[in-house]
Amino acid sequence: MLMILIQWCYFALTSFLTGFAALAPFQKNSAYRIRCAGSYMMAGLLVLNVYAEYFSLFSGVGLWANALAAAFDLCAAAVLRKRITAFLREWRSRTGKGKALLYLLLLLLFAYGSSRGYMHYDTGLYHAQAIRWIEEYGVVPGLANLHSRFGYNSAAFALCALFGGAGLTKYPMHCVAGFFALLCAVRCTGLLTLARRRRVRLTDFLYAGCIFYLVAVFRELVSPASDYFAMLILFWVVICWAELWESGEREPLPFCLLSLYLVYAATVKLSTAVLLVLALYPAVLLVQKIKERCAQGARPAAACLPVLGWLSLGFAVALPYLARNVLISGWLFYPFTFFDWFSVDWKLSKGYADSDAREIRAYAMQIFDVYKLDTPFSVWFPNWLKSQDRLDRLLVLAGWAALPVSALLAGCGVYRGAGGGPKKNGPKKRGSSQAGFPPLAFALLQACALLGFLFWQFGAPLVRYGYFYVLFLPLAAFGSLYVMAADAWEAYGRERRGSGRLGFYLFTGLLVAFLAYKGYNLIQMIRELGGQPYYIWQQDYGDDPAYTYEVDGVTIYVPTDRGQIGYSKFPSSPVEQDIELRGGTLRSGFRARKEK
Repeated sequence: MLMILIQWCYFALTSFLTGFAALAPFQKNSAYRIRCAGSYMMAGLLVLNVYAEYFSLFSGVGLWANALAAAFDLCAAAVLRKRITAFLREWRSRTGKGKALLYLLLLLLFAYGSSRGYMHYDTGLYHAQAIRWIEEYGVVPGLANLHSRFGYNSAAFALCALFGGAGLTKYPMHCVAGFFALLCAVRCTGLLTLARRRRVRLTDFLYAGCIFYLVAVFRELVSPASDYFAMLILFWVVICWAELWESGEREPLPFCLLSLYLVYAATVKLSTAVLLVLALYPAVLLVQKIKERCAQGARPAAACLPVLGWLSLGFAVALPYLARNVLISGWLFYPFTFFDWFSVDWKLSKGYADSDAREIRAYAMQIFDVYKLDTPFSVWFPNWLKSQDRLDRLLVLAGWAALPVSALLAGCGVYRGAGGGPKKNGPKKRGSSQAGFPPLAFALLQACALLGFLFWQFGAPLVRYGYFYVLFLPLAAFGSLYVMAADAWEAYGRERRGSGRLGFYLFTGLLVAFLAYKGYNLIQMIRELGGQPYYIWQQDYGDDPAYTYEVDGVTIYVPTDRGQIGYSKFPSSPVEQDIELRGGTLRSGFRARKEK
C-alpha cells in the first residue's frame, strides 16, 4: 500500500504536467478554461498511454520510456511554470480544508483497495503476460500465434507497462486501474454541491451510478483488467459531458476533447466504440462555427481546418492501437475479420479468428456452444437471465424497463429541439430545457444510453463487459423523469408560494441511504481484506504451476491446468502450439509452423 501511494505521487505529477502541457495550446485561443486538476491528470493519462503505445512499436516500454516522459515533463514545467503556479494557487483557494481531507481519505481508501483483493482470472490467464511482453519487447509480430488472447490488445496494457515500475521495484506494480478509480471518485465529489444548489440534476444520478460501480469493483482494483479501465473512462466522459450540458456550455473545445477520450476508450476495449455517437454533438458545433466564419468572410478551406485538426488527433490516438493489432494478429480488429486488408506471414487464420469471436459471444450468452448462436432471443435470454447474480438480474431488468422510457424521452427531445412544444415569452428559463439539458443534447444522451444497452445485450452480454451500459440506461431514463418531475413540482410550488423542494428532499434522503449502505459494504470489504499483509508492497501476480516445451530453442511455459500462469513464468502459451519463430529471436515474432 505504501509503495502504491509513492507510485501514485509519480502518476499524479507526470499525468498532471503532461496533461497541462498537452491542453495548453487548445486553451490559448478559446474562452473555455479547465479548472479541475483531475481533468489535467486524465488528459495526461491519455497522452501517456498513446505515447507508450507508439514507443512500444520500436522498443520495450520501461525505464527509457519513463525517462523520456520525465524529461518532457521537466521541460513543460519550466516553460509553463507561471501558468501552472497560477492554476495551482487558484485551485487551492477553491479547495477548502474539508474537501482536501475528503480527497486524502479517498486516496488512502483506493490505495488500500488497489493493494490487495481478488486478482481477475483473465489477469493470470493473459493480462500479466501481455503487460510483460510490452515491458520487455514492445510489440512482437505474430504474438497471437503464441496466445490468441494477446490479439485482443487493450491499449490499457501499454499504460500499465509504462507505470509498472520499470524494473526499479521489488515486484511489478499494477495499480493504474486504482488510480483511474481514484480520479473518478474525486469527480463524484460533485455530489457535495447538491446541498448548496438545492436542486437535483441528472448528473447526480450519474455520480451515484459511478459510486455504485466503484464499490462493486473495489476488491478487484488490484487487477489490471481492461474492463475496469474501459468502464471508468466511460463514466468519466459521460459525467463530464453531462456537467457541460447542464452548465450551458456551447464552446466546442471541451466536447471535442471528450470525444478524443471516447476514441481512447475504444482502444482500451473495442465494445465501447458505440459511445462515439456522442461525438455527433461537437461535430454539429464545429459545423456551426464553420458557417459563422464563412459568413464573416473566411475561406471555406480555412474555416474547415479545425475539423480536420480534430479528426487528425482522433486518428493519432487510434493509430498505434491499430498498428499493434496488425502486428500482433495480422487483423485490424481481432477477432473480427470484416477488414481483411493485410497479408502477412504471422496472420491468424480467418477460421480461427471467427471461431474465437463466436466463442466470446457464446460464453457471454451462457450458451457454451458456438453452433447454437442462432438460438432465438426468447429461448436464450430467460436462461441467461437466470444465470446472473440477483443484483445483476435486477439491473438488467431495470435496463429493459427503461428502454421504452428512454426512447420516448429521446423522441420528446427531438420534437422540442425541432421547434415543437409550447412557446413561452420572456427570458429563457431552466424549464425550457429537458432535465436541464438542451433538447437535442438530451435526445442524444438518451439515444446513446439506448444504443449502448442494446449493443451490449445482443452482442456479448457479460455484465463485466458492459457494467456501464447496464447502469447508464436506467440512470439516464428514470433519472431524467425524476429531474423533470422535481422541476415541475418546484415550478408548481413557486406559483402556489409553497416550498416546492419535495424532489430535492426526497432525493437527498434516498442518496444518504444509498451512500450509507455502500459505505457499510466498503467497511465490510476493508475488514475482510485487513488480514492480508500488503501494507508496504502491493499483492503480487499469481505464480501458477507449469511445464515447458521449446519452440526453436526458446523455452515456453504452459500452465498445468491450461489456465492461469501469472507474470514470472515468461513467455507462456495456454497449450503447446504448433508454431515457429519468424527469425532467430523472440523479437522476430511467431507464425504457424510451415509444413515441410
